[in-house]
Amino acid sequence: MIEKSLKIIIVYLGGLLTGLSLILYPAMGSIFTDYSQFGLSGNQFGNIFIPQALLAIASALTIPFFVSKYGSKKVLILGLIALILSMFLLFGSHFYIHEKQMALMILFSGTTFLGFGFGTVITVLNPLAFQLFPNNELASVTGLHFALGLGTAGAPLLLGLIKNANSWYYLPLTVCLVLIGLMTLVFFVSFKENNLFNMKGGLKIPSQLWWFILIVLLYGICEGALGSYSTVFLKSQGLNSLQASFGLAMFWSGLALGRILFSLLSIQFNLKLVYILAMSIVAVLLFFNPLYKSAFSNILVMGISGLCMSSIFPNSVSWATKEFSKNAVLVSGFLVASLQLGTGISTNFLGILSNTHSLSFLFKIIAAVAFLVFIIIYFVNRKFKNNHIQY
Repeated sequence: MIEKSLKIIIVYLGGLLTGLSLILYPAMGSIFTDYSQFGLSGNQFGNIFIPQALLAIASALTIPFFVSKYGSKKVLILGLIALILSMFLLFGSHFYIHEKQMALMILFSGTTFLGFGFGTVITVLNPLAFQLFPNNELASVTGLHFALGLGTAGAPLLLGLIKNANSWYYLPLTVCLVLIGLMTLVFFVSFKENNLFNMKGGLKIPSQLWWFILIVLLYGICEGALGSYSTVFLKSQGLNSLQASFGLAMFWSGLALGRILFSLLSIQFNLKLVYILAMSIVAVLLFFNPLYKSAFSNILVMGISGLCMSSIFPNSVSWATKEFSKNAVLVSGFLVASLQLGTGISTNFLGILSNTHSLSFLFKIIAAVAFLVFIIIYFVNRKFKNNHIQY
């Protein structure tokens, strides 16, 4: 009984801390680009997320093989070590705040460890959560992603509450110390290996799976844009640092709470129409948002966008898994990798173009991408409509 309680703490605290770690770097966009702080250009800020995306993709695709060979406990510890190093490097970067090149090297190293740690820890925690409550696997896995979302929402909010920008480094230091405590706890708990990590089918990709990969890739571009550049965009709209951080927190809160809400509602209702139409609503909100200058309207758009987008990734994974049930691990790995690739593309893409175009114009491009996701989901739904998919 005690060991199961420890596993519950490991899974859900692990999800929370992973979410906090993942968003701390992009949540600090206004600090990184502030000339009185790090003074990074938009291009430099976008570039620091390239290694994060690459390592997250690589780990999502390879970790199932490592777990099958070395066991989930060793791999989970490896992922936690990577997250600890990432947070320690973010903390240490403040010592070089006036040495831009050294600070950049430290931040690049930090996001490299962050990408590997995120892909590794989440890949391992998913099946561990699945095992926690054998009679209610969906709720236990959904709880993990709610904890992950709670962490992503909490990071910008906590940064916003630290009114003195010179004190921001205490947050990654705190996360680092709690991660060390969590890793210590993992050493004293044994894990029963999960057969979901079996890779008997190799890496053969079903041709129809590419539609879902495309949906998640384009969705990832939208999520990456809002998750990484919302604070910078909102400040360009006239919001102060606290309001901009609150806007980003509203986006991640909408994303996290929406996943819980839609999961509960899906027990009683068919939410297929919500899934199909969600990204069209996001497209409209983002396209017209630059026209509104009040802090309330901008923050509200961030929250509603997160709420609408919350159904896309989990429903896409669920749908694809049902379609290709014999390749469940492959589906999970490739869709997680696609999500990370999408977020990496958007952060780098916006960073480069922000030097020559306004963020208001760039967010209209993201609105167009969101509308394209809606079109593809509608097409794929028609394509598979005879399969009686349950969302």
